[in-house]
Amino acid sequence: MNRKSKVYTVGAGPGSAGFISVRGLQILQQADCVIYDRLIGNELLNLIPQKAELFYVGKDHGEKSISQDEINKLIIKKAKIYKKIVRLKGGDPMIFGRASEELKCLTDNNIDFEIIPGITAASAAAASCGVVLTDRNTASSVTYITGQAADGKEVDIDFASLVKLGGTIVFYMAVKNMDKICPRLINAGLSADTNAFIVANACLANQRIVKGTVLDICRKCTDENIEPPAVLIIGKDCFSWFENLPLFGKNIVVTRDSQGNAELACKLAARGARAIEYPAFKIQDLTNSEEFKGIVKEIANFDWVFFTSPKGVKLFFGALDKLNKDARVFGAAKIACIGSQTAAELDNFGIKADFTPEIFTSIEFAKSFIKEHNPAGKKILLLRSVLADSQLAEKLSACRAQVRGVSTYSAEKVKNDVSSLARQFKTDEIDWIAFASSFAVKCFFEDFDLKIIGKTKIASIGPTTTEALKKIGITPTVEPAEHTIDGLIDAMENAK
Repeated sequence: MNRKSKVYTVGAGPGSAGFISVRGLQILQQADCVIYDRLIGNELLNLIPQKAELFYVGKDHGEKSISQDEINKLIIKKAKIYKKIVRLKGGDPMIFGRASEELKCLTDNNIDFEIIPGITAASAAAASCGVVLTDRNTASSVTYITGQAADGKEVDIDFASLVKLGGTIVFYMAVKNMDKICPRLINAGLSADTNAFIVANACLANQRIVKGTVLDICRKCTDENIEPPAVLIIGKDCFSWFENLPLFGKNIVVTRDSQGNAELACKLAARGARAIEYPAFKIQDLTNSEEFKGIVKEIANFDWVFFTSPKGVKLFFGALDKLNKDARVFGAAKIACIGSQTAAELDNFGIKADFTPEIFTSIEFAKSFIKEHNPAGKKILLLRSVLADSQLAEKLSACRAQVRGVSTYSAEKVKNDVSSLARQFKTDEIDWIAFASSFAVKCFFEDFDLKIIGKTKIASIGPTTTEALKKIGITPTVEPAEHTIDGLIDAMENAK
């Protein structure tokens, strides 16, 4: 037995990387081994060190899954090998997370452990649809109840006492037994017109919200084909603050890569909209190339290093970490970047950009840089996508700068099942399609005919994307003045 081993039971929250605690993230990034549940998003898994061993032990709905006893044995087995083992569980492990069985196993085997709480499903679901769970004037209590027992059967609940309490009621894992739960609440004295919300996949890219009453919420969920995981929120005075937002109830197709879609979906959910994920492409990391490894050794010899996207920044610093290097590789080189989001991503790694133009396009970037910093004779490194146009390099070279471009990533089209989205277009269920790059435009319209989108509104993040749309005969409904994801959402929200 490795007496120095320690198991960290970490609550991942609703699955999106932005909702894990600082302590949880710190431990996760130090892990030797991670044993993780269902609903842990890829953006969070991508933050785990490459050296760590990963084991998926999720209990998938309706499918045969690993037993709790097998999970316990796996945790003990890995505690004999590794020093830092993370048991990554969705939500908060101490609320319907079956933590007691695993902690008892650790105690019985004399294994040290630490519990790191997470945002529980009830909090995530309430926040994602703007429902306040408690209010000192109308709901002085909130009760968390599981909708099914460990064996998947209906749980024994004292419905009369639950109704008498009079506060907000939150049912976890309620979809399967909702047709039994709601009638029993009404029979116990709860008014049939009491507000009810179902939130499925809270805070994830495929989040869905259904609003109704205790009387009709079950039927509405059946009509909407709601499947687990979902949380049922019931309360006389519960209402969604998001209902007054301009994007509330809007269905918006998001066309970035999977991680980008997840990030955008969370932002849209905060405005009351529902994101329909259509990953048009996937990112290919090119930082393992010999060219990239070679440039890292030379980077301090450049006068300027240009970053052109937040994705490029993330991949660059991820590659530095794998090479056991850090920001000191820049030496005295100054750093420029296109856009406030790229600058913000640099800031996450402790670096302030020396130059960021006010207009976020390659052409304007080049113009502004040339005006403020005479590039003649300067050695400039462009870290960018394979798909980037050559305008920036050409304008800098024309001013006698020594320009070298190195690709940190590329992208390739994803093969998607178009049938579901096509049906939604035909029934006019889609309100917007959001495009954040010209490559997304290309990939999307290789799958869909222009006619099928009908009168659906189109949001373009900026001039390059708009140009790609116009080439195929589409004039976007909106293009934000600030060419960022936040600007894109603002433009849709402010559209008439």
